[in-house]
Amino acid sequence: MSDRQMPDDPSDAPHRETTPGTELGGMFPRAFQKEYVTITRGDGHFVWDADGNRYLDAIAGNQNVNIGHGRTEVAEAAREQIETLEYTSSMLFANEPAMAYTERIAEFTPDGFEHAWLVSSGSEANESAVKMARQYHYERGNTEKYKVVSRQPSYHGNTGIAMALSGFPARKTKMQPLFDDWPTISAGTPYRCEHCDGDGGEACGVRCADELEQAILDEGPETVAAFIAEPVTGAANAAAFPHDGYFERIREICDEYDVLFIVDEVMAGFGRTGENFAIEHWDVTPDIITSAKGMSGGYSPIGGTMPHRRIAEVFEDVEDGFQHGHTYCFNPASAAIGNAVLEYMDDKDLVANARDVGAYLRERCEEFYEYDFVGDVRGKGLMLGVEFVDDRETKEPLPESGAEFQSLLFETGLDEGVITYPSGGHVAGDRGDHTLITPPLTIDRDAADELIDRMHATFEQVGASLDR
Repeated sequence: MSDRQMPDDPSDAPHRETTPGTELGGMFPRAFQKEYVTITRGDGHFVWDADGNRYLDAIAGNQNVNIGHGRTEVAEAAREQIETLEYTSSMLFANEPAMAYTERIAEFTPDGFEHAWLVSSGSEANESAVKMARQYHYERGNTEKYKVVSRQPSYHGNTGIAMALSGFPARKTKMQPLFDDWPTISAGTPYRCEHCDGDGGEACGVRCADELEQAILDEGPETVAAFIAEPVTGAANAAAFPHDGYFERIREICDEYDVLFIVDEVMAGFGRTGENFAIEHWDVTPDIITSAKGMSGGYSPIGGTMPHRRIAEVFEDVEDGFQHGHTYCFNPASAAIGNAVLEYMDDKDLVANARDVGAYLRERCEEFYEYDFVGDVRGKGLMLGVEFVDDRETKEPLPESGAEFQSLLFETGLDEGVITYPSGGHVAGDRGDHTLITPPLTIDRDAADELIDRMHATFEQVGASLDR
């Protein structure tokens, strides 16, 4: 055993049964060619597989299990609501759980955000935001405004409009003909900044944001309805965020050209970064906030689109309302679950815990620079990321970049009892590797220490496999 008390011999790895993607019952799997470990139960920040192996869930399911696994309070709220009323159509009726939950959301969001449009996913939340922006302009007589500017890299979801916005070739290339080709600008993040290579500070933040003004002018201000950005980027760039000054300048540009500013908080929202919403790290008020993932803690599919009152007011006099909707909008069972999750977060003060333990975890993640293939450690709260490189000085991606390295990292993590979230493709669209570290917001410092120890053991084995 090493000083960190983790096994450093691959032969010590636990036995894990896997099931081929071709043998998963009636499932159409993510990939038929993949072998899957079956997870059977979870408790707190741990999950167990069918062979009884325990894993520290360092990614909170899929960055959504914010309050941890197996919370009986949420299960009880779900049971009670399902026994009372599991569904009613939002086209025809209101329901009490949705009213109560959206009131609680309004208390949780920044001042001026008084309403929430409830859906079932982050993709739907972002689709709803774009349609809301389009109709907002339409009702005000700006009928030519429909385009949305986004950033590269970015990820806003897998449905049509959401994927059109996403600058994430790894998830988009094969489907590209299906989507509109809307304009993008650079993400303005320091580590790979196209202008300053990380040293430009606030002045470069403004310079990066000015790309939005140029994109609006190039497209024609009369055609641009909105700009969308993740304040802290998720899967597309592992917890990267822009230079200081960036979002403040974005707000000015949006105001000047009557463009709505949408912040995608699907992953970063509901406390993950140590603020209720990540945009609150900056002195900026957006026009629309979207979220999902942590809204339900993983206990039910929930997403939300939250417009500022200045946007909502435009719809108050529209006789036929918002021209959008889904069968499961404002679902009473999901709303009751979301309400219980948010109540749990309030009772346990989990946003403050994300801030406190997140700062501690971020400091400990600095230890990863001892591995020469770690190029950058970044993030806010409990939304942290590590980027891997072949050369730290040039930031050249690993030669094994892509599926080969990401599979190695994931499988090695399982050997060491920790679940990782490898991704990449943020360099020139097809190279570069990184991983998110996004444990449940309930994690304490002892569990954070265990997470770091297991990640150390994982990186040691990965480094050995890379022959570095």
